[in-house]
Amino acid sequence: MGEHDTYSAGRLEAELNVLIDDGVRVVVDLRDTEFIDSTTLATLLAACREAEQAGLGFTFVLPGRNYTEVNQLLDLTGLGSRFAIFETLDKALAAARGGTTRGDSVRSAA
Repeated sequence: MGEHDTYSAGRLEAELNVLIDDGVRVVVDLRDTEFIDSTTLATLLAACREAEQAGLGFTFVLPGRNYTEVNQLLDLTGLGSRFAIFETLDKALAAARGGTTRGDSVRSAA
C-alpha cells in the first residue's frame, strides 16, 4: 500500500522470486498503491518475465477509474500493455490461474 521505491524494491524482488521459484502464480494488487518508482517497475517487469518463462501467471489489479501515478507511469513508459492488468481481483486471479502474463486482453471490466 502507498508508495514503493528503491528502498522497498529489494524486498519485493526477494518475495516475488520465492513465489515464482515455488511455482506460485502471482497477482500484484496495486489498488491502494499511489506511487512506484522505476526500480520497482523494473523489479515487476523482471518478475513478470520470470513467471512467463516458468509458465506461471503474473497479473496486476489496477482499476482504471482511479487514474493514479501508477497508471501514469505505465502509460508513459509504454509498459502498461506488457503487463496483464485487470480492474478486479477476481479477474486477475482467474487470469493468473490460466497462466496469463501479457496485457493483450486486459484493462477491461469484461
